[in-house]
Amino acid sequence: MSLVALFSLTAFNLPFSKGAQAQAYPSKTVRWLIPSSPGGAFDIMTRGLAPAVSEQMGQTFFVDNIGGAGGNIALQTVARAEPDGYTILTAGTSQLVFNRFFYNDPGFDAMTDFKGVAQLGDLPIALWAYKSVPVTNFKELVAYMKANPGKLNYGSSGIGHLFHLGMAMLDDKIGIRAVHVPYKGVGPAVRDFLSGRLELIFSVAQRPVMAAWKAGDIRPLVGGTDRRLKQLPDVPTFNEEGIPGMDIPNWVGLVVPAAVPPEIVTRLNREVLKATESPVAVKTYQGMAMDVVKSTPEEFEEKYKREIRQWGPFIGKLGIKPQ
Repeated sequence: MSLVALFSLTAFNLPFSKGAQAQAYPSKTVRWLIPSSPGGAFDIMTRGLAPAVSEQMGQTFFVDNIGGAGGNIALQTVARAEPDGYTILTAGTSQLVFNRFFYNDPGFDAMTDFKGVAQLGDLPIALWAYKSVPVTNFKELVAYMKANPGKLNYGSSGIGHLFHLGMAMLDDKIGIRAVHVPYKGVGPAVRDFLSGRLELIFSVAQRPVMAAWKAGDIRPLVGGTDRRLKQLPDVPTFNEEGIPGMDIPNWVGLVVPAAVPPEIVTRLNREVLKATESPVAVKTYQGMAMDVVKSTPEEFEEKYKREIRQWGPFIGKLGIKPQ
């Protein structure tokens, strides 16, 4: 056989080999990365989905936590992984939208390095205070913080994380300042808040937080979305408190390396969204106060790329130096 014929045969078969690879997917364990320590919202949600996805697709989807650098290490890992669908990532607003503005070199470009698979949910948040803080509502908190600048602290999962940005926005809008304590994940920050080591935090109304509230250990002061949280119907929003423009997006979705074949992306989208209806996932979502959102790959990818374009100018105005 001539070299020309051999080359032609190889080129002819290439699309079919890719198609066969996608059709056989998955044929081995899939590594499902979480960009934070165990115990955070993304970790809990993913572990609620993974068993159903594994059962539906006939292979183990192994959940692997890689915290640190605000989630950048996990995103770097996925960006550099083989684009075969065997490394996937749960990520949210902080990692896909905000980190590019808070790190000089996050090690990836969310605009080009990933392919969106699906948005999986919205996580409405509220600003909470520990019982040691001598306030009972948001107006009292503002007055206290203006009289005691820098006295209170708050936690987040790192520089540029959504909860860090929320406090920076408040400082920019109304001049209240607190000491930022960055963690390697939301879970450790929430645990320290519930034990009294932190005084303020933005958090979803998940079960441990709601239990602490009912026990009288913490107080919700204001909601961080454009509508009141269904779990906290008596807690006003920032807009109701006279501070417009404080709708803090807190969504979660699934991404893969950019060059993963579209057939695999479509299959993952279908199976993961189906898994959100499993009994374990439904119970997990309810316990996290997460609203289920079902999107196509195209809708989710356009969403986070649009928010990157929208938030860039505002974040630049805050004057937070990248690290």
